[in-house]
Amino acid sequence: MKKYLKILGLASILFIAGCGDSEKKDTVSTENKKVELSFVTFTGTGEEYMMDINSLSEAYQKINPNVTIKMEKILATEYDNTMKIRNSAQKLPDIFPVRVVTMESFKSVLLPLNESEATKVNKFAKDFEIDGNVYGLPMYGFNEFIYYRKSIFNDLNLEIPTTWKEFVELSRKIKENGVYIPMALGAKDSWTTYPFNEFMPFLVPGGNDILSKMAVEKDPFSSGKPFYVAYDMLDKYYSMKPFGDDPLGYGWDQEKSMFAAKKSAMLAAGQWFYMDLEKEMTKETLDDIGVFVLPARETKDDPFRYLVSAEVFLSIPKYSKNKEEAKKFLDWFFKSDYYKEYVTYMNVLPAVNEVKGRESIFNTAIASIPNPEVVLQKGGDEKFRKIANYISFDVKRMGQEMIQGVNFSEYMDEYNKKWKEAQENIK
Repeated sequence: MKKYLKILGLASILFIAGCGDSEKKDTVSTENKKVELSFVTFTGTGEEYMMDINSLSEAYQKINPNVTIKMEKILATEYDNTMKIRNSAQKLPDIFPVRVVTMESFKSVLLPLNESEATKVNKFAKDFEIDGNVYGLPMYGFNEFIYYRKSIFNDLNLEIPTTWKEFVELSRKIKENGVYIPMALGAKDSWTTYPFNEFMPFLVPGGNDILSKMAVEKDPFSSGKPFYVAYDMLDKYYSMKPFGDDPLGYGWDQEKSMFAAKKSAMLAAGQWFYMDLEKEMTKETLDDIGVFVLPARETKDDPFRYLVSAEVFLSIPKYSKNKEEAKKFLDWFFKSDYYKEYVTYMNVLPAVNEVKGRESIFNTAIASIPNPEVVLQKGGDEKFRKIANYISFDVKRMGQEMIQGVNFSEYMDEYNKKWKEAQENIK
């Protein structure tokens, strides 16, 4: 009997061990499963770096050999509509960037990332929560600047402005000189007006989270309110014709060429524009480029408000079949050496604590801001989005219309009426 029990016990041990081996093999086979993560982005987000210069897929395969990152780029001008169409068919990629102005529209299909390791190290993520959830992780932040030709400023004895009045007077002096266009602006492409018509309302007093606040106001385009104050400043500036005689007759490519050819003294754009200049200019010519932050303040005693944008939010759709692998990828990406190399290449503000960006003219310009006050660009809540969609609210198109010439007070009254009508009709 004892002999029988010993044999039975041995058999049981072997059986249990066998089961253990089987479970182990199953675990390994699951871990070894080949996964392809689709990652779609839009032009201007460093896609050439991630796809060609320093392959993101190859870098990640060194860490996780079983996962392939399949990248795709879409023109920035076509991206939002393309993602909208793909979402309607539930065919969004496993990882894709959502822009700050469309986050509200996508939130219902996005996976909350509150507890991810990547969220914990991202210094912008919490600031852009919606309903208490983090739906996207900003890849980076960036500032907006006025690019200028140092040699023109030296020749005309011009100084960097620190108030709006100084900026207007500086533009006037360049125009009166008659040799240069003060500010290149290819407004035939409506998006080029964004540094002015999109961002200025954030920069005047009361412009914090302005879009969500507008949603509950009956007359957000009335005197004394941020949009009115900012657009009144711009209307007066535009009437001076600082962009030349026909800014609506040419687009972005011509705008860049005018500035590069020294036909204009200034150009308004984000940090991303410097990469274009590096590709097109010699080092000697590039040394003639300076930057300063557009001053919107009235007096030197006022806080100098400047915008930090975090436009590219990496997100994961809830219906992704690979959402767990996608989360692991994001955790790796933001904590990796690859991320440090990426933001250095992009010359932007790192979104990760403890990561330093490239030393550049931008750091110097930001450090020189007197009495600085950071303002985050937020995209507006659900109510704002409904109103904006109802009236086809497009600040960039408004920029084109204001450059063309409008009766300003009537223009603001018209938008107050549209806004009120939208509020009465949306649910």
